[in-house]
Amino acid sequence: MWKNYLKISFRNLQKRKLYTGINLIGLTVAIVSFLAICLYIQHEWSYDKMYGDYERIYKFNQEFVSEGESQLVSSTPSSLIPTLIEEISEVETGTLVFDLSIFSSVLIDGGEGNQEEQSFAYADENFFNVFDFDLLSGNSSQVLSEPNLLVLTNETAERYFGDAATAVGKIMKVEGNDFTVSGVMEDFPSNSHMEFDFLASFKSHRHGKNPEWSPSNYYTYVKLKSGTDVGAFQAKVEEIKEKYLGKELAEYGYRTFFHLQPVSEIHLGDQSLGSIKPGTDIRYLYIFGIVALLLIAIGIINYVNLATAEATERNKEVGLRKAMGAGRGQLFGQFVSESMLLTFAATLLSIVCLYLILPKFSTISGVLLSTDSLMNFGGLGLMIGLIVIVGLLAGMYPALILSGMEPIKALANKTKMGGGAWVRKSLVVFQFFVSIGLLIATFIVKNQLDYMQNVSLGYDREQVVALPYHYKMRNAVETMKAEMLKSGAAYSIALAGDMPVHIKAGYRIFPGGDNQREFMITGYSTDEDIVKTLNLAILAGTDLNANDFSREEANDNEDLVPIILNESAIREMGWSPEEAIGKTVNFGYSDARIKAVVGDFYFNSLHENIGPLGIFKDQGNANVLLVKIPAGNPAATLATLEEVWKKFVPERPFNYKFIDQEYAQLYRSEERVGVIFTLFSGIAILIACMGLFGLVSYVALRRTREISIRKVLGATQKDVISVLASDFFKLLSVASVLAVGFGLWFSDTWLQSFANRVSFSPWPYVLAILLVLFLAGLTISYRSWKVFRLNPSKTLKSD
Repeated sequence: MWKNYLKISFRNLQKRKLYTGINLIGLTVAIVSFLAICLYIQHEWSYDKMYGDYERIYKFNQEFVSEGESQLVSSTPSSLIPTLIEEISEVETGTLVFDLSIFSSVLIDGGEGNQEEQSFAYADENFFNVFDFDLLSGNSSQVLSEPNLLVLTNETAERYFGDAATAVGKIMKVEGNDFTVSGVMEDFPSNSHMEFDFLASFKSHRHGKNPEWSPSNYYTYVKLKSGTDVGAFQAKVEEIKEKYLGKELAEYGYRTFFHLQPVSEIHLGDQSLGSIKPGTDIRYLYIFGIVALLLIAIGIINYVNLATAEATERNKEVGLRKAMGAGRGQLFGQFVSESMLLTFAATLLSIVCLYLILPKFSTISGVLLSTDSLMNFGGLGLMIGLIVIVGLLAGMYPALILSGMEPIKALANKTKMGGGAWVRKSLVVFQFFVSIGLLIATFIVKNQLDYMQNVSLGYDREQVVALPYHYKMRNAVETMKAEMLKSGAAYSIALAGDMPVHIKAGYRIFPGGDNQREFMITGYSTDEDIVKTLNLAILAGTDLNANDFSREEANDNEDLVPIILNESAIREMGWSPEEAIGKTVNFGYSDARIKAVVGDFYFNSLHENIGPLGIFKDQGNANVLLVKIPAGNPAATLATLEEVWKKFVPERPFNYKFIDQEYAQLYRSEERVGVIFTLFSGIAILIACMGLFGLVSYVALRRTREISIRKVLGATQKDVISVLASDFFKLLSVASVLAVGFGLWFSDTWLQSFANRVSFSPWPYVLAILLVLFLAGLTISYRSWKVFRLNPSKTLKSD
């Protein structure tokens, strides 16, 4: 029976080539989009679930609380994990990772000269007991057990030694110190929150030999024993914290907490925490999932619309089948089999298309995706389910309408399709509501991105180059700075602890001096040229100069540290810029005198409000040169700077970063969202317009006699278009109103994550509606033109 259904279905689909082609392309585009988004979501959800017993692995985050304010950071002290292993029985094992790339690059010499590496970390001997990455060479319990041991990833081993198998036992110089390659591991998978090229034994680091409870610079992971009550374990951690830190923190008015975070939730967790590798806002996955379902829905709607529109063309077929004894169930099966066959063909075609476009989509999404996950049991199940569900949803309603026709009326071509017309109109409204809504969302995202790129940050980011340098260069950096200025390749140069796009160091203002408020503040370690280099606006007071004490010098001389505060900092203390000058504050472990107040500037992502900031001379903690270069030919300027660099530190590569490009990098995920929305809103419009083309074609053919009579009576092409377009534009108007409501909701929801956002503008809504109406108008006009060209004498004669 089913064999017969399929044979007849194939003939019917082949007979109606236009509608079959529209449905096949529409379903194929929808399914390709659905599968691509599914692969992306699956990849993001799979982060850190490749480890054995990953449900028992947790990461510690540390919270600092004082005076009602709190700060959550992703790192902890080096003493935490060895203490927990020793004193809490529920701990099976734990490990500590120190990401050195946060602070500086590393010089590696594998025998062919120095190379500067960014992905370098220290890890303790338990690393491979917590994270069961495959070791291609070496013993997991020994590769990090002694000082000066080094584990390479497979790609790194091949890069340095040509063959991973020969790397073990080789000596590599790390910042001039000999390290022995003790093992080679598989490359970190793309769905791991870790991403390093080198793992050095933590015992090589000073805190690996003598763990301390300060500073909190280390990522700490714990693997709990099976069946452990996490709440009870957390309570024991609190007891350990009080035992070792409670008294000391109480003296300074602090409280601290260590919070557990499942390792599988790091990537999609709190993005303000920061991690070894940038994470993803989980809301984007929900949004993309909804978009995937909407695209499938549009493809299904195309089929339903065209099939119900065609129903009157199949009246006689249905009547004849029923007269020959076919039951309603048989007819239902026949029509559903057509949709199943078409969906099966579209799915096969989708897999081929997906294979071809996936490299490009991987580039757009920033995630390395593969069709391999579609070829396993779960992937095959997804596609079979997709064929069944889409086939049933697309074919069920048309099948119910067609199989329910009365034989006599069907043979006489007197069947009324009023209900079908109402459904078709509703579905057309839904299609264009989705299309316009996605386009509005695209324009809203683009508006916010444009705002972030063009907003005044309060400092000059154009023509400023960052030259990161290693702490071993600090003795030579002042001389090198003077030489660069002398060369004419720089207008101004400042030493700084961070690039201004993201200043990380956290401090606290305590009650003392002229201030009795306590609050968190960001500290910026610089020299006296920072204001001039970044062109910061001084609102009151005078700039730092060469005679001012650095923080270290002021402490040695028991003097006050000259400090520059921003507007937000003095606002916390209740002063005006003029009132603040000369006042003293307790800045962490130092007493400081306010020398100047600068206007607020953005020193973090626009997701956050501008907070209090203190700028002080502290060259000993600086690790980047900020160089203001002349406009014009940056290549020649950079070449001059490189010459000076090589003169002082020939062993270290010259690497530079433009501040404006680093600022743009803060919003990579938002840019990807914008590109993906643009892509899929375009696809939604394409599918909707294809469906509209099919419906207009059907209506035009049904009204060919009427149009021919109108033409004979003197109707123009414009009149014909108006006749065909009027009903459709009414439906598009309804869809536009609904889409505006969606756009307002999306704007409010998505922009909530930005403390600084673009103001409301009607243009995203107007442009989206006009663009879709224009494309729909073109579609209707083209099909109307084709009908208008028909010779009335032939159409009326044939009728």
